[in-house]
Amino acid sequence: MNLLDTVIGAISPLWGVRRWQARQAMEHIRAFEGAKRGRRTAGWNTPGTSANSEALISLAVLRNRSRALVRDNPWCKKALESWVGNVVGQGITCNLTSHKRLGKKYKRWANSRQCDADGDLNLYGLQALAARTMWESGEVLVRVRWRRKEDKLIVPVQFQVLEPDYLDSEKTQDLKGGGYIIGGKEYNAIGQLQFYWMFDRHPGELGRLSRSATSRRIPADQVIHLFRKTRPGQVRGVPELAPVIMRARDLDDYEDAELTRKKVEACFTAFISGADTGASGVGVVSKEQDGRTVEKVAPGIIKRLGAGESITFGQPTPSGGYPDYTRDQRRALAAGSGVTYEMLTGDYSQVNYSSSRAGLLEFRRNAEGFQWLTFIPGLCEPMVRYFLQAAELAGLGELEEDFDLDFTTPRWDWVDPVKDMIGELLEVASGAKSLSELARRRGMDPQQMWAELAADYERLEELGIPINLNNLVTLAGRFDTEPPVNRKDKTET
Repeated sequence: MNLLDTVIGAISPLWGVRRWQARQAMEHIRAFEGAKRGRRTAGWNTPGTSANSEALISLAVLRNRSRALVRDNPWCKKALESWVGNVVGQGITCNLTSHKRLGKKYKRWANSRQCDADGDLNLYGLQALAARTMWESGEVLVRVRWRRKEDKLIVPVQFQVLEPDYLDSEKTQDLKGGGYIIGGKEYNAIGQLQFYWMFDRHPGELGRLSRSATSRRIPADQVIHLFRKTRPGQVRGVPELAPVIMRARDLDDYEDAELTRKKVEACFTAFISGADTGASGVGVVSKEQDGRTVEKVAPGIIKRLGAGESITFGQPTPSGGYPDYTRDQRRALAAGSGVTYEMLTGDYSQVNYSSSRAGLLEFRRNAEGFQWLTFIPGLCEPMVRYFLQAAELAGLGELEEDFDLDFTTPRWDWVDPVKDMIGELLEVASGAKSLSELARRRGMDPQQMWAELAADYERLEELGIPINLNNLVTLAGRFDTEPPVNRKDKTET
């Protein structure tokens, strides 16, 4: 009973009983079991807060703990590396390289470090850094740095990848005219993003006290803010490890405790016991400089305990269910971090080719969804657009209106590429898949591939070297169904 029930019962016991009966009746007629209240749901706090209310309160703590796990937990670090390696790999390329006027400039710019304001990475390195930061911290900021002609760059624009700490999360207020600021992002009255409130330096940087801790407005068209949006109205991102942060920490503590127990058991090689009651402790007793008595236990120690002694050798007890428990916890960690258990641990002892392939298919469907729904439209395409604006300002030309930007994701290889390639060729032959789609799935720009093939065939024809693709496909099919025969064995037979 709550306070109101107590007050009503004190004033009128009859009303109190009727109120209690009505509440019990309501519990029985609820349509969903998950909405019932009782002993099983006691303490289950489920507030009806918005996505921003939930995230902004916990964002800094989640972000810092996620980074700590990536630094110190090998499983979390492996999950991050596997995810970035599969989603970005060597980079997501744009078909702008095949453009007649801007293609060479774009390729040169993308492969150089001129696109990085810090001068360390090329465009594809920036993609990997942004993806890593977004996974680890939940979001990433990319500042667009316009440069002068005197800087002598290929195009007068560079990008600077920043951690989300630069965004003033505590900046939340209503503005005159109907606008508002939430989580450091300023919107106008109709909900259009106008400004970012950002610090000029990382709040956790060394020497931070020597700089102003006040954030300032940065126009929205000078910042790219990338995060995975999972709820309507969400303006800030949450680290991918958020659902398993406590589980990962508890698993670390459990493994440390188990390791400590094993170390302590290993220290006691044998026990010598007897009737002498004047024996001291089980360790080596010594005195420190300050006079304190210290007893130390070392590996392999055998301690004499007195006259009339008997000896018993230590027998460390195995921890029951330790491998199964840790395996289950790592499966949960893999599920929460967005990778497969095998990718997380490198343990393929419990899978075969078919089950491993099924797990990879599920992971790659999710990865493709992130690539095409979040990463490419949220980061890759804006970067290319800014390059085109800078190229136009530099007088390098404009993009034709009928030229559509297309992106090619990194290639994913299978364990048995021969079987998979034959299956893909059958899809192309049946019309279920186009050659361009096949090329993109192999991580190649179709236009560039056609140009290279045409040049290769032309050169082979000039040199008089015959090539028959049909024979190659037939040969590959024969190898797939019939293992190649050793020439020497065939001759002897």
